[in-house]
Amino acid sequence: MSDKEQLPDSQLFTVRVWLEGEVDGQPQWRGKLRHVPSGEIRHFRGWAALIPLMLDMLRRYPGQNFTGYNKESRDEK
Repeated sequence: MSDKEQLPDSQLFTVRVWLEGEVDGQPQWRGKLRHVPSGEIRHFRGWAALIPLMLDMLRRYPGQNFTGYNKESRDEK
């Protein structure tokens, strides 16, 4: 595969968030994180929980685009 044809090492996520009221005057955010290529869905409470979930998914799906290619197979072509 030539340099122009190489696929980027990227992942696609969707994030849905909603407000579930307040506790001690602070908004309570909930959310749903979806890793689009795999379809995996994880739920979270509070913004601080979002990044660790995303990082966990990125570690488990490194360099994959789920169309039959991964980092190693692209390097072989």
